Amino acid sequence: MKRIINLLAFSFIGLSLSAQINFGPSIAGTQNDINYLGTGYLAPFSEAMAFGLTQGWYNTAKVKRTGRFEIGFTPSISIVPSEFQNFTIDPNKLEELELVNPSDNVTPTVFGEDAPGARLRYSDPALQNFSGSSFNMPSGIGYNIAPMMAIHAGVGLPFDFEISGHYLPNSGIPFLDGSEIGMWGIGLKHDLKRYIPGGKAIPISIAAFASYSQMDLGQDLEPDANNDKRIDLGADAFITRLLISKKVLFLTFYGGFGYNYLNSSFKVSGTYDYINPGNPLNPQQSIKDPIDLSSTNGSGWAGNLGLRIKFLVFGYVSADYTFGVYNATNLNLGFSWDI
Repeated sequence: MKRIINLLAFSFIGLSLSAQINFGPSIAGTQNDINYLGTGYLAPFSEAMAFGLTQGWYNTAKVKRTGRFEIGFTPSISIVPSEFQNFTIDPNKLEELELVNPSDNVTPTVFGEDAPGARLRYSDPALQNFSGSSFNMPSGIGYNIAPMMAIHAGVGLPFDFEISGHYLPNSGIPFLDGSEIGMWGIGLKHDLKRYIPGGKAIPISIAAFASYSQMDLGQDLEPDANNDKRIDLGADAFITRLLISKKVLFLTFYGGFGYNYLNSSFKVSGTYDYINPGNPLNPQQSIKDPIDLSSTNGSGWAGNLGLRIKFLVFGYVSADYTFGVYNATNLNLGFSWDI
């Protein structure tokens, strides 16, 4: 069963990650240079994956009766806007590096074009004769989407509560050598009509929802080489939503609005050949674990609208579209007893 789940989930994720990420050549300059360029290139990736954790948590505002349950799969695709597919290198923020062509200062992020980025070199003429003293920023993967998938399960609790969970077993991703991913999350929904006088007569369902989820993704930068070069992405998300839905025969129209609190981190580890600008007498050295940063970008208000279709008594399929810092499409497929 786990093997089937992994193949379904990771084949979906692998569609956008089939290109090889290789940030190693850009480990250059001072630590501030490395952090600046690394943040510009990698931060949109970790932020988009964090946003993906907010998807697929609900497809109705109705809270299940105690003991009634739901289980299914929730693939989603976050659409990365154009402003996160490239970033503009500000030469004033570089210390030991400079643009070879000052007018060529726009370079891809991970989600950018699969083509070499802007070319940089050391500004100190004494260092420009060394191998590796000039380099291109890395290319993107050529896709502006960040997919996510999880197993979804929920069960009704007493007092008009419903608890749900998301889970993706730790495993490698097909089509992406040297990778591994895993995630988990827990959510809670509560019927708000119980607090409204005569609420049972209201012809729509109204609920409050909150969830917390966490994901870790690792990628070897040179899977076929015998080294420790690697990128590790971490993300966690806490979301709040006000949910409204209306069931008409076998159709349920639903929507939600609330806030996403996102936190993401990215670490580039391993040992890299490095020109040390602080040691001009012996500049060709190595640097270990050059980047370890975090970001709260991507947090913000978000809302979604969707449609759920019930079939064969217990089966359901739903689809929705989310509007936020990133936009996203989400699909749910599974079985539900008492929706």
